[in-house]
Amino acid sequence: MKFNGLMNRIKLTYLTLFFLLFLSVLISLGYGKGFYELLKGLWCSENFCFVLKKIRIPRTIFALLIGGSLSICGVTFQSILRNNLAEPYTLGISGGACFGITLSVIFELNSKLGPFANPAMGFLGAMCSTYIVFLLSRKRFFDPNQIILFGIVVSLIFSSLVFFLFSISDPDRMHGVLLWLMGDLSGFESDLIVFYIIIFLIPAFVLFFLNKELDVLSLGYEKARYLGLNPDTGYSIFFVITSLLTAFCVSVAGIIGFVGLIVPHILKIVLGTGSKHILFTSYLAGASLLILSDTFSRYVLYPLELPVGVVTGILGGTILLVLLLKRR
Repeated sequence: MKFNGLMNRIKLTYLTLFFLLFLSVLISLGYGKGFYELLKGLWCSENFCFVLKKIRIPRTIFALLIGGSLSICGVTFQSILRNNLAEPYTLGISGGACFGITLSVIFELNSKLGPFANPAMGFLGAMCSTYIVFLLSRKRFFDPNQIILFGIVVSLIFSSLVFFLFSISDPDRMHGVLLWLMGDLSGFESDLIVFYIIIFLIPAFVLFFLNKELDVLSLGYEKARYLGLNPDTGYSIFFVITSLLTAFCVSVAGIIGFVGLIVPHILKIVLGTGSKHILFTSYLAGASLLILSDTFSRYVLYPLELPVGVVTGILGGTILLVLLLKRR
């Protein structure tokens, strides 16, 4: 009976999240015109068709990819560290990626090396911060709480370095970077949409494929080794993949907080444990959350536009606070 109840709950969760994702995409594409005008505009209105294809559709796709990616990164970190506060931001990975990309922007590597420069520098920065955190926590026998504390410290250090770079750079050029730093989806390059879809989905599919290994690592270092899995290799693989995915997210949209923290937290309450379903549902929920947050940020102060990181920070922080108060 309990098993049937769990399976029904899982099916209902999938159906709800697929419907929510579909609805959020429609709202993002058709807000301000209505759904009838949205469909009509595809064939009748040249201007609206241009806006839809060149701006709204690519932006919605980026929001979907980034929201889903941040969520499964959060699931991965929370599982292997067994700490619900683990996510790319609290582990310092987002801060390291941000520092690397800021260097790339200041030295104009994107114009010299092409579109790969920002993600590559972001990945190097993310791996640098990951290495520092693990180097520090290795002496503490990989205590999850210590890793979180070291991650927060490393994140603060990299954030300070980013603001130092701001202070010695041209202020006019740094204005756009400051908006990006707050979490912004308006600076995407629609011509590279296919490239970004590929580089976002490959690491995500690898994480989905390794869900059983993630479950084993979530049992702890000693139990994972007892079950025949090399924990050191497992940790390294998952941290490299999630660091790569985080670097891609930061290179496009800057630092967007709380998506990788709050989405897995809620779905674990709904579904319980088990990385397979948590990963898939978190991707759907995170994508929907960021699409809706981005839509809200575009129109709440129209014609001005809020950075989406501000919206997710307020929303995620409020939800997390309510959940913590209910568990007291």
